Amino acid sequence: MEIARIKDLQKPDLFEKFKTQLHKDYEMCGLTELTPILSSNDLEHVYHQILNSILLLEKKESSVLQNLLYRIDVTEVQIKREASQNPEKNFQQILSELIIKRILQKVILKQEYSK
Repeated sequence: MEIARIKDLQKPDLFEKFKTQLHKDYEMCGLTELTPILSSNDLEHVYHQILNSILLLEKKESSVLQNLLYRIDVTEVQIKREASQNPEKNFQQILSELIIKRILQKVILKQEYSK
């Protein structure tokens, strides 16, 4: 998983903001019960929790997952690009990584502009 400053997720204050933003995005889509439980800021833990959530969301209507991706701001273009660049990864893995990257990006941008 690549993103400039991905190590920032290891910072406790940024991790708390990440968790808050993730919860907010899920809640705004009516998915509070499926919000990943993040008990550690370890990237693998975060990734697997989001991946599990995606797998559960897929069992619901497809519009539920689409609404979440729209809310988080993960585009179809990004998904297709990641899929073509990483053919060894499945759809759920790609979505999980893109969600982490986008939410972290949101949090970092908010933090930068609030200074």
